[in-house]
Amino acid sequence: MFEGIEKISVTSDWITLIFMTVLILIAILQFNFTERFSKLFSLVYSEKYYTDYIKTRPLIFNWFHVIFFFIIIFNISLSVYFTINAFSISDITGQFYLYFQILIMTLGYFSLRYFVGYLLGNIFELEEGQNYFTFLKMSNLALISVLIFPLLILTNYSVGFFHKFLITFSIVAFLAIALFRYFVLIKNEKLSFNNLFYLFLYLCALELSPFIVIYKLFVE
Repeated sequence: MFEGIEKISVTSDWITLIFMTVLILIAILQFNFTERFSKLFSLVYSEKYYTDYIKTRPLIFNWFHVIFFFIIIFNISLSVYFTINAFSISDITGQFYLYFQILIMTLGYFSLRYFVGYLLGNIFELEEGQNYFTFLKMSNLALISVLIFPLLILTNYSVGFFHKFLITFSIVAFLAIALFRYFVLIKNEKLSFNNLFYLFLYLCALELSPFIVIYKLFVE
């Protein structure tokens, strides 16, 4: 009995520390970038955020995006971790190690994705368009990561059927918002291709190739 209570306590401690880290990062953004942070939520119903900050220099590597990058990494990693834990058939040992692996894989994917985008942008002479495309995606991921954060907290402290329900709801909500924002993103992108096939090929190489590489390296 006491061992079970101790196990839950230890497991919750490191997740709580991650939640606290994310909350501190959000507080830093709110304090230092109050107007921009508030305008980010306007992406739910408007695209004015894009026009307001598209001329920001540097467009990608500024402090607002750097801090949000870590929020995105932490939240996506927790989402994957909760999903694996809830729907895994066998018991998983080494919970923190599992999360750490997911965190490294997520970090590797986004780092590789930017490198592939930079490389393709130079090959197709679309550097400006690629930066704009990355800015759009970063903005959408930032919005989604903030919206799903309360669901992650509820998921961690829920049990039984409600726990799995929250995870399922979070996955569906995340995918629905992500797909909707991605279609909006493609509609607004500046990657000019005369042939739709080449645009599709470009996007597949940009999004899928990093995932395949990370899967081969860490899973297989």
